[in-house]
Amino acid sequence: MILNKKIVAFATVAALVLSAVSAYNPPVGAEDMCLLSSPKTLTGSVTSAGGALLSAGPDSIVVNPALTAKEQRVSLNVGYTFLFSPDDYLNESNTGCALQTGILIPVSMFVFSGYTNYTSARFGDMYLGRSINAKAGLAKEITSKLSVGLSVSGGYTWLYGTDWALGGNIGAMYDFGNLLFLEDVRLGASVLNIGKNYKDVLRLPIHLNKEMSAYPSLLTFKAGAAGTVLKNDVLELGMAIDFTTPLFQNLIVDFNTELEIKKMFVVSVAERFNVRESFNGYTNFIPTVGVFFRFSFGVKDNAYLESNGWSQSEMTVSAAYRNLYGTVHAMSAGADLNLGMKDTEAPEINVW
Repeated sequence: MILNKKIVAFATVAALVLSAVSAYNPPVGAEDMCLLSSPKTLTGSVTSAGGALLSAGPDSIVVNPALTAKEQRVSLNVGYTFLFSPDDYLNESNTGCALQTGILIPVSMFVFSGYTNYTSARFGDMYLGRSINAKAGLAKEITSKLSVGLSVSGGYTWLYGTDWALGGNIGAMYDFGNLLFLEDVRLGASVLNIGKNYKDVLRLPIHLNKEMSAYPSLLTFKAGAAGTVLKNDVLELGMAIDFTTPLFQNLIVDFNTELEIKKMFVVSVAERFNVRESFNGYTNFIPTVGVFFRFSFGVKDNAYLESNGWSQSEMTVSAAYRNLYGTVHAMSAGADLNLGMKDTEAPEINVW
């Protein structure tokens, strides 16, 4: 009798799991909706563990709201991506776009980040309509190794129906240190899209003959690791891997490798594998390539900038290309401005 009850319980749980898995049917590209609008997000330089070479900015809260906890400078971000699909049967102009702006402000207790995104994608291989999405997050460094963060997000989508989204996101990152031949090993994890997501609109889902599920997917779990493989005065090589599972109904794997030359020039190469989309023919295996150039500059005779320590600042300009779904191409450009310079000097202590 006990054995029969266990069998019935197991069968019930299995049926519920299979039902949930079969219900997963978001629009093609919906899991990438806020990852299209800048070279950093397009190339996978933003992962749950901070990317192959740790780099955090306002758009980092898209994947993990804890990533900005160690930032000490005010940061401004802007990005634009041109989407193009030749001879598209749904879009006479054959074009679309995604753009973003962001701001990061460290204060005494935490780091605040704000992010907005606009996406217009109306292609036969990736129909997301038009949407505006915004996020605001707080991150805090609990110890020298552990950082945590949370954020709220909201959005509105239109074109063939209208709907709204409102939810929360939580995340953490742990700085593991050196491990075997790796330096600066980091572990990151986050839970995204906790709330109401888009549903009451007409989109093109992965399975066209089944009902579309809400997107971006509820309770999307992310976990990943990153570390430095090679580091000297000239070169620094980092690698990162990220696993994403929307409520355990799909698996998305991201690989990112970055090579930095003289602390100024970075080449980023990434690959993204979405199991559900791949099995239904909505993907390709052409790597995404991005380039980043970092430089510093000074502004003289400006009392306001000098009083805030911003007379010397740093900017990173970037560009990237990604072939999204065979016929959909993405060409992106962006800029990140960090006001002030990093404090690399140890504090001076005077003992009387």
